Amino acid sequence: MKHYRAVLFDLYYTLLVDGGTGTREKAIEVAAAAGVPAEDWLRGWRATSEAAEVGAIPTMVARVRRALAEAGLGRPDSGLVDDLTGLLLVRQVPTLYRDVRGALAETRRRGYKAGLISNLHADEAYWIREFELDQCFDALVLSCEVGMMKPDREIYLLAAERLSVSPEQCVFVDDMPSYIAGAKSVGMTGVRINRFGSEGPYADDEHTKVIPDLCITELRELLDWLPETAEE
Repeated sequence: MKHYRAVLFDLYYTLLVDGGTGTREKAIEVAAAAGVPAEDWLRGWRATSEAAEVGAIPTMVARVRRALAEAGLGRPDSGLVDDLTGLLLVRQVPTLYRDVRGALAETRRRGYKAGLISNLHADEAYWIREFELDQCFDALVLSCEVGMMKPDREIYLLAAERLSVSPEQCVFVDDMPSYIAGAKSVGMTGVRINRFGSEGPYADDEHTKVIPDLCITELRELLDWLPETAEE
């Protein structure tokens, strides 16, 4: 039987859901009016995603410039860049799932260390502070700050190191099968949370059929499964 000392959580679709505001679509229209076809803009925007997630593109205005260059617009007008930046900064509305605060508090009350591992763009990192989630964790490992992403082995090892525990003493909770596979590859116990009740959103995940150690639909099930107290 494993003895657990820490629980690591994903952010998106584990603790938080992000909804669209319609400004992403408006940005496509603005780019098109400036002579950048929608398909070219979308190709440029997607091409910048990974660099933004690992912090290589540190700001939204820098990402917009890079996306426009990728789309074939080498010297964009500064007004266009600023217009797109403003629209894209408010492209999502984050909402915490209702069970999050209680579950995080209970996890720490039982003596477990709590950590967050998230693939996150720099412009989204402030959500953690504004929801005061930073106060709920003993360690935050954000891709845009550490320069690596799930499912890279090193990001899980870094999280365990920051919590001063071994990977084998960690439970990792995520909705993405490939990210759970990454955690299991370093010795962590993998818990899959699927709040959608369907595999539809995960159809393109190459590790959709990975076998987690536990499958849940809400965080209460995790608390029911965890030992009442963390291992000393």
